[in-house]
Amino acid sequence: MSSRLDAEYADPTPLRVRIDTHERYSEEPHDPSADVLAALDLSGTEYLADVGCGDARFLAKLVALGHRGPLLGIDTSAAMVAAADSVPGVRGIRADARRIPFDDNSFDVLTARHMLYHVPDPATALREFRRTTKPGGTVAVVVNHAETCLHLGELVDAHAASYGIDLGETPFRSVDSETLPGLMSDVFGAVRVQRHDNALVFDTPAPLIRFAEAIFGPRGIPADHPDRDAVLADLSADVEDWFAHHPGRTWRDPKGYVIATAVVTD
Repeated sequence: MSSRLDAEYADPTPLRVRIDTHERYSEEPHDPSADVLAALDLSGTEYLADVGCGDARFLAKLVALGHRGPLLGIDTSAAMVAAADSVPGVRGIRADARRIPFDDNSFDVLTARHMLYHVPDPATALREFRRTTKPGGTVAVVVNHAETCLHLGELVDAHAASYGIDLGETPFRSVDSETLPGLMSDVFGAVRVQRHDNALVFDTPAPLIRFAEAIFGPRGIPADHPDRDAVLADLSADVEDWFAHHPGRTWRDPKGYVIATAVVTD
């Protein structure tokens, strides 16, 4: 993985802000972990690997639900691996999704939630997912819609560009709910896709600004960039101005994701 990605997830705070914002400010109930579990219909005895496990909330939920099979959290970030190791019954492993350090046919279930757009070569990662999952096992991948929070994302990008920040072609701009089914079918064959549409809705500027700062990293503005504070100040002023000029209005940004599942065949 890139050094930029390592730096982005060295501090789990932005990720937690993003997760908490989706939980608190979604227009409709937002529980992607529950949606993934519904798609998998687990018995509770499976050996499950969660690739790109983040702060291990998903794995902790499985433990709380009484999952009895082995649980593994894989991430490139030492902080996220430590979070997985801190959950009783979960083992954390630091590894790249393109080179998973396990034998063929190791896992009953492999999940990769909101992480594939961080991988420079998604097809290689998908082949690793297939290699390490047993025949008859299930791989579930979650990615966002391309247009998720488009209004706010464009605002962040515009302010970054005003300071000459080169956002480049970040991976999340090319792996989304439209491109994922084709990528997966190339590797697995038949793929089942479940679409979930929603929106973030804010009636005050503070949580929107907090969320905007939390997406700086994924959009290519590193924590140590010298103009980061200036970008945030200008963006904050724009957001506050929008609410001042639209009294009684809410800021609404559509969002959503798909869960694509595939059963591994021989």
